[in-house]
This record gives sequence, structure tokens and C-alpha cells, in this order.
Amino acid sequence: MDKTMKRIKIVSALIVVTLAASSCQDWLTIYPQTQVVEEDFWEDKNDLEGVRYAAYQQMCSTLEQIVLWGDLRSDSYTLSTADESTTTQQLYKEIREGRLDKDSAESYFDWGGFYTTINYCNKVLQHGPEVLENDKQFTSSEWSQMKAEITGLRALNYFYLIRAFKDVPYSTKVINNDTEVEAFAATNQLAVLDSIIVDVESVKGRARNRFTSTSDSKGLITNAALYAMLSDMYLWRASLHEGRGLTTDTVTINNLAGVEDSLVAHTVTGDYQLCVDYADLALSALATQLENSNTGFGSSRNSTKSYGLTDVNLIENTFENFISGQTPQLTAYSQIFSTGNSDESIFELQFNTSDSRKNSVVTDQWGYSTDVHLAVSDGALGAIYSSTERNRDSRMWFSAWSKASSVSGTSYSSTLPGYYCFKWRDISLEMPNSASPECADLSISASGSSADSYRNWIIYRLSDVMLQKAEALACMGESVEAMKYVDAIHRRWYCNDSQSSSLQPSDDVTSLTSSTVFSGSTSATLGNLPEPSANTTSEKYEIAVLNERQVEFLGEGKRWFDLVRYAERHAGGQDGTQDPREWTEELPIGNGMTGVEAMIEQFLKNEFSSNYTTLKNRFKNRYGLYNIIYYMEIKASDGMLEQNPVWNKNTFEQ
Repeated sequence: MDKTMKRIKIVSALIVVTLAASSCQDWLTIYPQTQVVEEDFWEDKNDLEGVRYAAYQQMCSTLEQIVLWGDLRSDSYTLSTADESTTTQQLYKEIREGRLDKDSAESYFDWGGFYTTINYCNKVLQHGPEVLENDKQFTSSEWSQMKAEITGLRALNYFYLIRAFKDVPYSTKVINNDTEVEAFAATNQLAVLDSIIVDVESVKGRARNRFTSTSDSKGLITNAALYAMLSDMYLWRASLHEGRGLTTDTVTINNLAGVEDSLVAHTVTGDYQLCVDYADLALSALATQLENSNTGFGSSRNSTKSYGLTDVNLIENTFENFISGQTPQLTAYSQIFSTGNSDESIFELQFNTSDSRKNSVVTDQWGYSTDVHLAVSDGALGAIYSSTERNRDSRMWFSAWSKASSVSGTSYSSTLPGYYCFKWRDISLEMPNSASPECADLSISASGSSADSYRNWIIYRLSDVMLQKAEALACMGESVEAMKYVDAIHRRWYCNDSQSSSLQPSDDVTSLTSSTVFSGSTSATLGNLPEPSANTTSEKYEIAVLNERQVEFLGEGKRWFDLVRYAERHAGGQDGTQDPREWTEELPIGNGMTGVEAMIEQFLKNEFSSNYTTLKNRFKNRYGLYNIIYYMEIKASDGMLEQNPVWNKNTFEQ
């Protein structure tokens, strides 16, 4: 779609769908429209598309919550010493330590932006049929594709909410004015998850495979994105059910009329398998999207390599001539993060100067100025490497480079020690003056420009889907197959220097076995991957996948959600310790503390070494994994909404 026309449509839609924040204090912070007569608005396809694009633009405004809810409390970060006395830093410290002392600080957890996006989606879905009737140029095929796309976008926003808050209000009803705002009680997380799975299942394969422009193919929901979402959702549902000792649903799904029995009478193993199946469909749909792209999209395709896989090709980095004195070419880095909308992208939020959509998160959080908030934890770099080996993973050069190293710009002073994420910067590497260079000898420069504030934000990309599949396979006991995907991603970034060349495995991984993955010999794959400590063999592979995800997605807002999923999966089932809300005599669901403690011991213990025991006491049960609800929402709910039971008082005992 022409970008100029797109902007016109967005602006015209927003004139009608105005966020009247100053005049409405109703519950859910879904702000109604102005007094424009709405029936005069929904006339043709342009009106529908305007609100459709406004929904995406609104989701861009929730990026700070997406990032910090998904990452801040994890073991990937430590708080920067650069602004430790600021209000923001003090709030971050409280959140990470599981305590909040002031109601005013809870605005960080305001979920209103997500419900505004959901309301835009509801409007498109409600008014689409009447626009189809009114506009004879708007075809049923176009509406079917748009319906699938917007249904997926709505489901994605609910998916973020249940991962961040657990139980949330769920409604598909449109809010048009103050009188229509209603108070809804929170719906059980499992019920919401089932509902959005059913919704996306009902439209899978009906969205567009691609659009005319690259930015639309990557910035709007396509079939590849729907499949990636389903893979992710089934991985979560399997984990939530496994941790509760459940084999089938125990909650009522909101819209089950006419739904196939297979979507209701599921099993944990069945859901893990569906995760694998939809991951395969997502990978296939992405490949088809690239194959069928027009010349403007696909004429400059990057060189790819299979890294031993038969179903996936990854953008290739070039290290082969490094020991001969040639600078490594990190093509994958520049295409995925710096340029954006890469061949590996499935869905990413679009930020650009023409629409005045600025991505302030990447410049505010990770060392892009002196007022930084988050430094990458040293422990996050050690999960899959020794201190020497980490320097041979090129992801360290842009995800967690030391400020004490040779980094250009006055903002990067050696007086600010630690590791900082430069993932969205334009970086350059300089060769050392050595006849036999090593990866650790490289000098890095990270240049800053106004373009840094307009980097896209990736929601799903190729390696995410690959590691979703690997995690599900590991949980099903198919460890060898799981580790092939971990191995391919790992090797794509692994620097082949004079010391590490013997660790670079060949493309043939058919001989990979469970006995060689953690062997520690120079002939092993995965660059001497250390063996995680775990109670069972399958859990070791599960942890290995999560460790790889930590390094692969540093700074991408995923780590805390990964840890919550792990904790829920190992929650102890129906162990007799009552869940404060889900326990019944018929189904005595445990409170999840077994999984919480396992997660803290396995992952948080190193980063939170000084207070991790206190942290376990503050978590109390699985509800400690989820956010506090913004007190203004509770106040406006007329008693319908209850606070998360772990956060039901302002100050926790020390």
C-alpha cells in the first residue's frame, strides 16, 4: 500500500477514534470516541483500513511495557550504576526485588494501552461486515484476510497480558462511549489462552502470505505470524497444564460453539506436538513468503546456510577468512537489527520518521546515553560459555559489549563498567594487529545517529520459532532433534579464529547424539556447551535451550517470560499446597512454589546472589511471577477486580 495513502488513512481514522484520556476515568482505561457520529464513518474500505493501521500504531505505543514486563525482572540484567539515584532506577530496583512501596509507582503496570489496541481490533472486527455490505469495491476475500490479520493482532495483545498478569479481563465487546464501559472480573489465564487459541485457529491460513511492500509483509500480521503465535501459545498451554498436573481443560472457554473436539480435549504432549507442528508451518510460510516476493522485496537476498538443518536456512555470517586477516562480516546482525525487516523477520513493529513513530525504548534502556538503566549481567553471558569462549560468540560483540572496551562516543566512558546492549546500533569491527588474530582481540565501534530512535522492534523472527520448537522437543524427550536447532543458531554466530576453529562443527550433524552434546571435547558441537545441572536428562536439554534463548534474545523483551514458562512447567502439579485462587476439592491445584523455587535456584541465584533467599519469600507462590495490577484499575472496577494475591499490600516484610 502506498505509504502516503496509509498515513492519510491513519490520520483520518484517528480523528474519529480519538483517545479522550482527559475526560474518561473508566475501568480498563479503554478510552471512548469523541462525539463524532460513528455510523457516518464506516462507509468504505479506507475507513476500515484506517482503524486497522491505527491498531498497529497503538501497539507501538505499548513497547515500553512489552520490553520491561518481558525482561526487567530476569537474570539477564543488572541495574546500571550510571543513574542509580534516579526515580526510575529506584522503581526498577523495587520491581526486581519483588516489592513496591507506593501506589503511584504502579503506573508502570498500566495495561490500558493494550486494551486500547484490543478495542481498535474489536471495532474492525465488528464493522467489517457492514463495510463489506456498503463498499462494493471491497471483496469478501479482502475482508477474510483482514479479519484473520486483526484477529491475530487482538490475540497477540491478550497473549502479552496473560503472560504479564496471569488472570486478566477478557472481552471482545467494542467500547464506543462512556456509558458502554463495563467492569469485568479477571478471567482465568487458561480460559483466556484457550479463547485466543480458538480465535487464531479459526483464521489460520486465511491471512495474507505477503504484501506488496516489505514493511507491510513484516509489519502486518501474515500467515507466518499466525503460525508463530500458535506455536508459542501451545508451548505455553502445555507448560501451564504440565505444571498443574492437568490432562484436559478445567475452565470454560468463552466461544466454543462449533469448535473441533481436538481443540478442547487436548493433552500436554499433544500441545507440545502442536507447538512443533505450527513452528514447522511458520517456517514453511516464511520460506514461501520469501520465494514469492516481488523484485523490490527479494532481489537482494542474503547468502544463507543450513548449518546442518534440512528445513531452515539462516542468513550467513562470514568468518572463514578471519585467521587470514580479513574482518568478519556480520551480515545477519546488520540485516536483522540495524536494517530491519530482514528475510528472517516474521513480525516486527514499525518505527519510521515519516509517521513520526519513534522507538525511544532502545535508546533509553541499554547504554545509548549516559542516563542508562539496564546493563547486561555477566551471569547472562556465562550460561553457555566459559569466560574465554564467550568472546568467540559474535553475539557478544553487539548484545553485551563492555563499555570499558574500545567503543566510540563520549557517552561510552570506561567509568561506566559493565556490559551494554548495542543491538540496534550500527557497529563496525576493527582487526587486531596480529598475525594470528583471535575473536577476543577485535575492537568494536558503535556509531550513534538519529536513526537509532527509529529501529523496528521484533516480535517474532526465525530463530525464535526454531527455539520454540526446540524447547517443545526437549520437553517431549526428543533431545537430539531439539539440539540440532540450538546447534544451528549457535554456529551461525560462532567466530572461527585461530583457537576456536577446531570447535566449529561441520555441516553434517546427523551423528549428533545425546552423549556428545555436553561432552566438553573439542570435537563436540555447540562449542563446548557446559552441561546444566538438573534433576532429569530431559530438563538438561530444556535448560540448554533456555540458555541459548537468553543469549540469542538479549535485549528483546523475552527472558522473563521464558523463566515464567519454566517455573509454571515445574510447578509441582497437584501437590496439596493450595493455589490461592485455582484450588478446589475436585482439582487441588498446587500454588506453584515448587516451580518458582526451581526457577530461582536454576536461573536467578547468580544475579540475585545477595538476596535470592529473600526473593523466594517474596514470591510466595506462582502469582509472584506476575505483575501487580495498577491500583487505578482496581479502584474503577467497582469491586469486580481483585489485586494479585502476592501484591495485596504495599510493603512486604523484609
